[in-house]
Amino acid sequence: GDFNQRVTNWGTRSQDELKWVLPDIVTNTVTVAYRQSRQLHNLARQLVILSGGSEDDAILPNFAENEGVSPVLAKGMARLDDAKLWLAKRILEIEKFVGELPSIAILVNSEDEVRLVADALAGALGEHNISVEACLDGKVRGRDGAVRVFNVQHIKGLEFEAVFFVGVDRLAESQPDLFDKYIYVGATRAATYLGLMCYGELPERLTSIEGLFEPRWT
Repeated sequence: GDFNQRVTNWGTRSQDELKWVLPDIVTNTVTVAYRQSRQLHNLARQLVILSGGSEDDAILPNFAENEGVSPVLAKGMARLDDAKLWLAKRILEIEKFVGELPSIAILVNSEDEVRLVADALAGALGEHNISVEACLDGKVRGRDGAVRVFNVQHIKGLEFEAVFFVGVDRLAESQPDLFDKYIYVGATRAATYLGLMCYGELPERLTSIEGLFEPRWT
């Protein structure tokens, strides 16, 4: 596994710790990553550095042609109405780029927010014939062509064309030691499109990479 994706305060942190427990264990390193665009891969590497991890992990192959697009960032979304409209606009941009709606995950900070955000976003996207599904308790299966809303704690192991975080600043408040790990995991779940949304300001720990983000894709 990827030690940088450890989203708990406990657990193995390095190969040295593994060898302390199992001295004869044999490890092999994945050195080439294929899933992500160059822009999201670069962001993920910067997130690893910020969290104190090693940047000498998987690299993109030299022949990779998917440059991708910059991740996007919204700050000061004080109300859920502001957040849903920003999300809806970005989702419609993606649909326009791709030609049809690809797999999209919206990540919220608690199980209570899953239905709340899904219902709000469904109201904004309904007139565009885009359905939104609340994936309660980490339910993975969903309708094709539906935007899916998850509790951020269930994101590991999933893959999407686009991933959006709702309330990054509140995640930093509730999980100050782990929120950047969650952002890293989410960034590595997205193939091409990544969006971060803050109800207030971007957490201080992420301000040094704010220049990697744009406000919108078009």
